[in-house]
Amino acid sequence: MTDFSTQLSAYLDGELDPSAASAVEERLAADPAAQAELDALIAADVLAQEAFEAELNAPVPFALAQQIKSAPMPEPEAPKARPVWGALAASLVVFALGGIGGYALKGQNTPVQTAGWLADIADYHAIYASQVRHLVEVGADESDHIENWLGNTVGATFSIPDLTEFGLTFEGGRLVVANGKPVAQLMYRDADGVVVALCLQRTSKTPPATPTFNEQTINGFDFVSWTAGEADYVVIGPSGQPDLNAIAGAAALDI
Repeated sequence: MTDFSTQLSAYLDGELDPSAASAVEERLAADPAAQAELDALIAADVLAQEAFEAELNAPVPFALAQQIKSAPMPEPEAPKARPVWGALAASLVVFALGGIGGYALKGQNTPVQTAGWLADIADYHAIYASQVRHLVEVGADESDHIENWLGNTVGATFSIPDLTEFGLTFEGGRLVVANGKPVAQLMYRDADGVVVALCLQRTSKTPPATPTFNEQTINGFDFVSWTAGEADYVVIGPSGQPDLNAIAGAAALDI
């Protein structure tokens, strides 16, 4: 295991100081291999969490939940580096406690894990993509308002891309939150009712001169993500969505 792998573990756990975190983010923006290693860690975490879902969905005895709620929290320890798989195991413990009811985390100031925003987006998309009448908060007939409202809230200016060449009609937008930061979610739908979303969140990275497009699948959805200008972007569609790379490329040029 390399020193950078250990740094990535600490980064995902929110254990790096601002200067060290910034250095990691700069390397991720400039080094596709480093970004691929981070994506692999996130994907491994997601797979491990999915393996635990059956257990986590089982009913929790009320007495056990009460014990967890009343148990005193240990004093926080000074941050220390952990091996990557140790970090993943720790994340599963936190996830499991959250499944029991979140008692162990209630009232705690958990560090923001900026790299995990795509998993949150997958959760939102799974809910909103099935909506028809309530797909968006603000409809496409108020596009100027959407650009001003979401741009000001997210802290990144953008224009709504025209994706009609891919058979996608802009339906409108909504505001969501991922890792404690506001996210603009622009929703498109094709003639068959399939929903594709373009999401953006203000970035803390130094954007590369030329965007690097990263592909991954999370919770049954395909993603193409990149960083440019003031924001991190991602296009999300159902698994196997055709032309998703081309859609991302067109959006990057138009936004």
